[in-house]
Amino acid sequence: MNLTHKNMKKTLLFGLLAFAAAALHAQNDGHKNDVYEIMAHNMGEYQFTIENFMRQRDGDLLFGTFVSLEGSGYSSIGVGDIFYKMSPTTFAVTDSLFVEDPEAPYYLFAPNPAGEGNIRANFEYVEACDSTFLRICHFPDNDLNINHDEDIVVPVCAGFACGNYDSHMVDCRGDLIMKYSMMRPDGGFDEYIARFGVDGTLKHQALLFENQTQVIPKLRVLKESPLQYYQWKSYNQYLAFWVIDSIFHKNPVGLNRVLSEESLCDTIEWVAREYLKFNIDTEVVPIGGNEILVAAQYAYDTNYYPITAEYGVAVAKYDIRTMQLKDYIVFNDYNGYDGQATCLGLAKMPDGAVYLLYKEIGYPEESIVVVKMDTDLNMEWKRFCKTGNISLLYGTPLYFPSYRKEQGEEEGVTWAGYGRNADGGLCLVCLRLNHDGMVSVDEKDMEIRPYAYYPNPAQDELHLQYSPDITPTQIELYDLQGRLVRSQRNGLERLNLEGLASGAYTMRVTLEGGKVFSEKVVKE
Repeated sequence: MNLTHKNMKKTLLFGLLAFAAAALHAQNDGHKNDVYEIMAHNMGEYQFTIENFMRQRDGDLLFGTFVSLEGSGYSSIGVGDIFYKMSPTTFAVTDSLFVEDPEAPYYLFAPNPAGEGNIRANFEYVEACDSTFLRICHFPDNDLNINHDEDIVVPVCAGFACGNYDSHMVDCRGDLIMKYSMMRPDGGFDEYIARFGVDGTLKHQALLFENQTQVIPKLRVLKESPLQYYQWKSYNQYLAFWVIDSIFHKNPVGLNRVLSEESLCDTIEWVAREYLKFNIDTEVVPIGGNEILVAAQYAYDTNYYPITAEYGVAVAKYDIRTMQLKDYIVFNDYNGYDGQATCLGLAKMPDGAVYLLYKEIGYPEESIVVVKMDTDLNMEWKRFCKTGNISLLYGTPLYFPSYRKEQGEEEGVTWAGYGRNADGGLCLVCLRLNHDGMVSVDEKDMEIRPYAYYPNPAQDELHLQYSPDITPTQIELYDLQGRLVRSQRNGLERLNLEGLASGAYTMRVTLEGGKVFSEKVVKE
């Protein structure tokens, strides 16, 4: 069957405004860190939602965004999807593709497990035959153009069905795992999960949940051997968690949101509670064995003094066999009733590192915070990144756990979300930090350092020698937690290290005109 699909190619579609890179100081309650790059692409009059975020084999990033125009009241009018190809080091847009569809489907984007290039897969309802199909498109790394004459189109079911947001993936077998919801005559939905080969072969499918009024998102791989998946849904302060085997049998697990509870008085039941607030932003990741980490909003309050409540984000470790809470760590940087935070992402790297991203909502201003820890919840470093005049929007931002300078070399985190700038326009926001929590620069973009410093490692003093054509204005020294430990504006030929603990530090040298260079130094 030949399915028609409107699409057209527009490079840098919709007059994408000039790329703006905002280098923003990160500071909070005395914490001052290195300069972090928060990149913003203005989207003009269009509203958009990020639905896909992937890294190609060549290192480039691909974003899939659903775009719409503002309608009357709070309504919006769907326009279609724009797919952006971006540099992983500069976030510059190098190509784009527009697929016109006012009711655009949810897409799977992934490197082609069967060979070179990439695949795009989505469910399509064809009204003429009242049936739903799976469409699989192939396209190369270097071009977003898609030739629909070569698409693979697979019948899925009679009637209307739609894909589920954040519930499509390619698993370790190289199969496409796709969840979809089929409409029932009574208006509800039955939720299915299906396994397809990259050639379109339907290998297995099963009914997960009957007559759902709200679909369950976020499907992931729990372990590769034996192959298991997991999915979760947060609602009404409850976290529902399901383990699903390779033939889609499911086993539900219930997790307690209360972290601790203590009585404040023997005669009156005043209770202080420390608990997780499960909601749409809750994230769950496996860390090996039968343990998982859950990142969620955190609250500490009492039923008698709610005005003294404190909020933040917590990461809790659970054993899913016993449903036992094993450990947790809390981040509430703005203590008090007005200080809140929202989880943006949680991911475990192949080397065991765990990255948490969350958004600060409280005083003095909005920030993105990045934390690196191990699976035992020991924090290695924490970075505060001010968003400046960009206000991050509620919803589900996309989170990408790593990027690589070279194939196989883990280099930290890349994150993408969406926000609104000071003029009220929507923008695509990107953030990148390397494994040390600093902004990394490709060698081809690096400038020659106009000074020398020695010795390194040093004991009590570091010497600096500058080129005759430059003037330094400030030297700052930060520890691995991003805290400022030394600052000098005079006598910049020497940096005093006395009294500092042994270990690695980051030195920032600011030159006249504002140019900044960062170096790693070691105190013996």
